[in-house]
Amino acid sequence: MPEPRVSIIILNWNSYEVTLDCLLSLRKMDYRNFEVVLVDNGSVDSSADKLVESVPEIRVIKNGTNLGFAGGSNIGMRDALGRGADYVLLLNNDTVVARDFLSQLVRVGESDDKIGVLNPKMYFFDRPDRLNYAGGVHKRFRLFPKIVGLRERDHGQYDQMREVSFLSGCAMLIKARVVRQIGLFEEVYFHFYEDIEWSLRALKAGFKGVYVPKSVIWHKEHYVTDKNQRNGFIEFYLARNNIIFARKHVPLRDWPCKMPFFCAWMIYRTLVFAARFDWQKVSSLYKGFWAGCVIRLPREDTSL
Repeated sequence: MPEPRVSIIILNWNSYEVTLDCLLSLRKMDYRNFEVVLVDNGSVDSSADKLVESVPEIRVIKNGTNLGFAGGSNIGMRDALGRGADYVLLLNNDTVVARDFLSQLVRVGESDDKIGVLNPKMYFFDRPDRLNYAGGVHKRFRLFPKIVGLRERDHGQYDQMREVSFLSGCAMLIKARVVRQIGLFEEVYFHFYEDIEWSLRALKAGFKGVYVPKSVIWHKEHYVTDKNQRNGFIEFYLARNNIIFARKHVPLRDWPCKMPFFCAWMIYRTLVFAARFDWQKVSSLYKGFWAGCVIRLPREDTSL
C-alpha cells in the first residue's frame, strides 16, 4: 500500500536556529511521503527567507501579522487539505524528531479507522531522560489537562499505547477527514487551550485520540515564547483562555464546582510571583482573567 501523504505544518516566528534544527531532523526520517508547510507568523526578522535558503524543499506561507498558534495552524491546515493531504501533522518548531517518529504514528493511524488524532511520546530536549508528555487526561472540572509522566524519568512505565482524552498540539497527527468533519482550531484562544478545546470536539465526534509511545520527539519547551514574548505573556493567556473555555464549554450550573479551583490557582500563582517580586506576572494574571470575562465570544466558523 502507498504511504499516505502527510503535510507537516510548522510555525516560525523570529526563530531561525531552532526551526532549522527541527527541519533538519525531519530530513532524516524514514517516512518519505511528506511535505513541510512552514507558516511564518509575522516574523520581523529574516528568519523565513534564511530557512528557505537552508532547506529549499519546504513550502512557505507568510502571514502579515502574528495570528497565534491557532490562527497560524489554521492557515497551514487549510493550505494542506486544499491540496489533498491525507494527514496533517502540527509540529512545534522547537522540537527534534526521531527517525521513525512519523512512520510509527502513521502505522497506528492506519490500523484503525476510528483513530482520528495521535500524539508521540515527548521528552525534554535539555533533559532527555525526563518525560515532557506521555499522554494527557482532561476531566470536566480540571483547569488544565493532566500531563501523564511530566518530568518523570522514563523507565518504560508509559510504553503501552492507549487512548487519551487530551492531545497536545506540540506534535499532533490528524487525519484529514477529522478536520473536514469537526473543523479547525478556534482562533479566539490565540495561544494555549486551542488544543484542549479541539481534542474535546474530536472525541465528542466519536474519534479516538491515541498516545503512541514508539513515536518519539524531544521538546525545547516554551523556547520561542520565552525568547520573543514579553514577561507575563504565558500567565495572561493561561488565565484569559481558562475563562474563555469555561464560558464556552462549562454549563453555568457547574461553575460553583469549577471556579473554586480557578480561584485557588490564581491565589497560588499570585503568591509565587509576589514572593519573587515579579509584579509584571501578577498584573498579567489579573489582566488575563478580566480579558477572559469581558471579551465578546465570536461565533467562530471553524470549517475549512
